[in-house]
Amino acid sequence: MPSLLRLFVLRAPGRAVRGCPVARRNGALRLWAMAALLVLALFAQPPQARAQLIDTNEARIEYQDGAFELAASFDFDLPPALEDALHKGISLYFVVDFQLSRPRWYWFDEKPVNTMRAVRLSYQPLTRQYRVSTGGLQLPFARLKGALQFIQQVRGWRVFERRDVKPGETYQAETRMRLDLSQLPKPFQVNAVNTRDWNLSSEWRRFQYTVPTSFDAPQPLPAPVAPPPVAPPAPPAMPGSAPAAASAPSAEARTPFSQTVSNVLSPNQLVQPASQP
Repeated sequence: MPSLLRLFVLRAPGRAVRGCPVARRNGALRLWAMAALLVLALFAQPPQARAQLIDTNEARIEYQDGAFELAASFDFDLPPALEDALHKGISLYFVVDFQLSRPRWYWFDEKPVNTMRAVRLSYQPLTRQYRVSTGGLQLPFARLKGALQFIQQVRGWRVFERRDVKPGETYQAETRMRLDLSQLPKPFQVNAVNTRDWNLSSEWRRFQYTVPTSFDAPQPLPAPVAPPPVAPPAPPAMPGSAPAAASAPSAEARTPFSQTVSNVLSPNQLVQPASQP
């Protein structure tokens, strides 16, 4: 059995080898080799294609009939790859996202509204028509340009109610439009990861909105209508007298009557009584 001194002597060379400059140099080389392999692996992975941008022309909130509606306008052209897939029977889903938040210094931001609306674009080969479907509404279009113009205009979409916000508070509103890749068939989803034409999206459009304090403004009263003029009452007729219209005949009615009387009672036509003997 070796003694304690012999064990110490056997362990001493191992420590000396690990602590020598050659060992330190080999360890550094191994670290550099691992770092190089990691960098090569990152560069070898194909980067995800950047999305084609959708321009946001306008975005605002309008209060209508007790609710708040989003009015937004987007602009984009359908890439050739998406148009070809559409004509082959692949439906495209365009999604409009809307968020409403309010910053709070004492806690996380309040996010009372986070909603989305999907619009489906499809092509019917038999009728050669494009069809846009959103909710229970379906509209046919003879041209692709007309269908895209309808999709790009967002009107009448109720994004939140009065109970979701506080009057007088200022909120941060955000909206965007994107092509929903999750609605595509699986082979197209894999291809869309590395294809720029399939990544169609807009940047977030941010704007502030202050909730009005008075929702129901009083309606203006209608202008008073002047009563129609009332003719003065006619004077009461005296008993035994003829009406004024009958007692005062016009000159045209009085003239022929006087002439008739004068003709009948003219002296030439009167018959004198016979004289007595």
